[in-house]
Amino acid sequence: MTQNGRVLSDEVRETALKIVAKYPNKRSAALPLLYLVQSVEGYVTDAGMREVADLLELTPAEVLATSSFYTMFKKRPQGDYLISVCRNISCTHRGARKVFEALEERLGIETGECTADGRFMLEAAECLATCDGAPSMQINYEDFYRVTPQSAVEVVNELEGGREVRSVRGEPVKTSKEISYEMATTGLGLPTGDVEPARTIGGESPPPDAAPGFRPKEQGGGSGEPLGGSSAGRSPRSESGDSFRDARSEKEREGGDA
Repeated sequence: MTQNGRVLSDEVRETALKIVAKYPNKRSAALPLLYLVQSVEGYVTDAGMREVADLLELTPAEVLATSSFYTMFKKRPQGDYLISVCRNISCTHRGARKVFEALEERLGIETGECTADGRFMLEAAECLATCDGAPSMQINYEDFYRVTPQSAVEVVNELEGGREVRSVRGEPVKTSKEISYEMATTGLGLPTGDVEPARTIGGESPPPDAAPGFRPKEQGGGSGEPLGGSSAGRSPRSESGDSFRDARSEKEREGGDA
């Protein structure tokens, strides 16, 4: 936290305002701003969520509802390196339990805990979507396939010794704060405005009919008819429903005559 009691320093706050400016609707910046808070604090703090709420003109409860939905936003310190080991069926059958046991012994913690020095946190992931690499592991969301208890411990030894570790895709493993900052600022340097007038994904430059507050007028028949006028455009579902009701009414009349 800064000397003035804020989570975001003046410099980081400038970055936050640039992120907000990307979106025609401020609240769309909630996720990157939460990542920005996490890049400063190491996790999403209550004070950080209040600052995000102020920037986006939302209530703290609305920001909490967003942050609590996503597992990548941590509500307590997570350590420099978050080790996620898949415990789903493929990985479990191929030895994930032994990987957990080896890492717990090496780190001196239980799954779900953080080491006393704040370097490592070990968590169980429900599915990492890499069954072909089972048992699979991630460190700050970088993949490691077909890990063994020995190879998992070796990765921890390398990181603890300050040496570079690369994932199966050759990407270097970065700290959790570095990864959070990358997630927060992804696309920040991309052009906005009228450069891509048809682009709507991400909210950078929507066409006029997708601007905030725009709602196209609906034209009704004014006579109780469904939108679109006569029954010529009605769906087969509605027509079958009418047939059912007509048959039921006829049956009721026959019962009344009897």
